[in-house]
Amino acid sequence: MTYDLLKIFGKYFQDEKVVIDSYELTDGYYYVIDENNNFEKLLVLNNESDNYELEKYIKIIDFYSKYINSNKALDTSYKEKIDGKEYSMLKKICSNNIYTLFFKNKYLEGLLNKDDNKDAVPVGVFKSGINKYYESLLKLGSSSKEEILLKEKYTENEIEIYKEKMLKAFDVIYDDLKEQEMQKENWIKIFLKNDVEEYKRVSEIYVKTKLFNTNDNNIELNGKTYGSNNYNYGLNSKKPYLELKSTNYKVGSYVNDEDIQILNNLYIWLYNNGAGKTILKLPEDWKFNGIPKEEEDIIDKNTYIIKVVGNNGTARIDDYRYTSNYNTKIRKFICKDYLDKEPKIIFETENIYGLNWYTNNIWFAENEKSSKNYIRDSYYDFDLKISKSILSNWKKEMLKQYNNLFLELFEQEQESNFINKLDEIAIRIIENMYIDNLKQNKNYIHNPRKAFNLWIAYKQYFNKKGEDEEMKINNLQEQCEKIVNEGRKIETDEQYYYLAGQVAYYLLSRSKADKLTQDVTEPFIKANTTKKLKNEIEFLYEKYKYDIYLNYPKFNNIMSQILLQEPEDKIKNNKELILAGLLANNLFYN
Repeated sequence: MTYDLLKIFGKYFQDEKVVIDSYELTDGYYYVIDENNNFEKLLVLNNESDNYELEKYIKIIDFYSKYINSNKALDTSYKEKIDGKEYSMLKKICSNNIYTLFFKNKYLEGLLNKDDNKDAVPVGVFKSGINKYYESLLKLGSSSKEEILLKEKYTENEIEIYKEKMLKAFDVIYDDLKEQEMQKENWIKIFLKNDVEEYKRVSEIYVKTKLFNTNDNNIELNGKTYGSNNYNYGLNSKKPYLELKSTNYKVGSYVNDEDIQILNNLYIWLYNNGAGKTILKLPEDWKFNGIPKEEEDIIDKNTYIIKVVGNNGTARIDDYRYTSNYNTKIRKFICKDYLDKEPKIIFETENIYGLNWYTNNIWFAENEKSSKNYIRDSYYDFDLKISKSILSNWKKEMLKQYNNLFLELFEQEQESNFINKLDEIAIRIIENMYIDNLKQNKNYIHNPRKAFNLWIAYKQYFNKKGEDEEMKINNLQEQCEKIVNEGRKIETDEQYYYLAGQVAYYLLSRSKADKLTQDVTEPFIKANTTKKLKNEIEFLYEKYKYDIYLNYPKFNNIMSQILLQEPEDKIKNNKELILAGLLANNLFYN
C-alpha cells in the first residue's frame, strides 16, 4: 500500500506546495512578534480568520513549525513541586524550531477560565519548560545515527539567542492573553518574525531526525539512508515491526530518506483532506489541484479507495482498495410503485451516490429528505455515529450487521454479497417498519410500501434469472382480484400467500381496538410456517370484534380457503408475496 501510493502520487509531494495549498489553521490565537516585541495577532475560529493577509503568511510558517505527532514531541519534561503539588511540562509544547512556541491555553495558569483546569502549570514552571525545549532543539542531530541525516544543526549560540527572544516574547504575549477571558480550549501559537525560507530551513533540522520511526535501526546503502517506516505501522524502538492490529497490513518495511520525506508530505495531505471523510477516492490521474469531494463523479478510472482516520495528530489508513476502471455512473436504476395497477416511476438514477442516498432515506432515515446518510456513517464509524443516533434499535442492529455489504455495493463496485442477502435485508426492514407504524398508530402501509418497492426495484435491477418482478406482481394482483370478485378458488401457492396478506390487512384495519398492540401484529408479520400463519390469521379474526358481516361473501370465501388449504411451497420462499398482499390496495374494500 505505502509503495503503491508513493509510486502513483509521490511526484506531487516531492515538495510541500500541494500540502500547503490545502492546509488549514486550527482554532486559536496566532501571534507574530518582531525584534522590538511588537506583535500582530490573528484569531482563527472554524477555519475563519480576522486578517486574511496575515493568515496567508502564518499558514505557511505554521506548516513548517508543527511537530509530527505527540510521540515525536521534543523533550520538555521539566518537573517542579510547589506547595506539595508536582507540576510537569511533559508534552506541553508542540512546536519544532527556535522561532516558534506552540501550546494550549489549558496548560498555563490564568489562560482558561475553568475551576477544574488540572493540567495548568504556573508561569515560572512553564518558562522552565521553554528552557528544556531549547535544550532539546540543541540535541537534534547529536547522535551518530541522526547526524548523517542532517546537512546542518543548531549551534549553542543560536539556541541561546532565540531562547532569550522567545522568553521575552512569551511575557508580552501572556499579558495580552490574560485579557481574553477564554472559556474553552484553544491553541496559542507564537512566531518570531522571519522569512518563510528561514522557517523551512530550521524545520528540516527537526523533521529529518524524526521522520523514521526510530533512528536506531538506520542503515546506509549506496549513498542513501534507510530506516523503519513510520507510516501505518505500529512501531516502536523496542519492537520495530510490531503489527498494527487495526489494518490489513502485517509487514513493516524500510524506506529511504528521500521517500520518507515524500511520505510525510503525503500523510499530512491525507490527514488534512481525508480524516474527516467517510471515504476518500483518488483516481490515478488525480492532480491534487483541489480537495476531493466524497461524492465526486469518477468515470472509468483506476481508483484508490481509502479510509483515512486521524491518529495522534497524523493520518492512518484503515482501509485501502485499488479498483480498476472505477465508475460512479451506473446503468439506470428505476424504482416504481409496483403494487399499483399501473406502476409509475417514483425514483430513477444513473449515479451510485443517488442510489445510496435514496436507499438510506427509504430504508433507514426518518424521512425522505434526511440530511444524514446513516448507511455511509455505518461503514467505519458505527460506534461514534450510529450507536448514539436517534435510529430505532432494529435499524442500528441491521446497519451494524450489514454495513460491509453496503460499503461493497455503494463504494467498491462489489454487488454479489449484497445480492445474496438482499431478500433477508429487505424482509427484516419491511416487517419491522410495519410493526413500528402499527405501534405508533401511523398509516402502517405508507413507509413499508416504499421500502417494499425499493426491494423489488433491486431485485429487478440485479435480475440474474431473467424474471420480470413487475410483471410477476401485476399478473398475481389481476389473478387475485378475479378470485375475490368472482368467488373463484385459490389455485396456486403464490395466490394463497398474496391473499393471506390481503386477509391480514383487512382484519387489522377493521379492528375496533383503540390500538393494535405488538403482540397482535408481530406474530403474524414474522410467521415462519404455514401453520403459524393460519393460527395468527384465525387469532386476528377472533381476538377483537370486527365490523364484518357474516354474509360478506368476498371475505368469507377467501378466509375459509386460507384456513383450509395447505400450500406446497414453504412460507420462507413466499415472504415477498405475503408482504405484497399486506401492502397493496386491499381487494375487500373494492
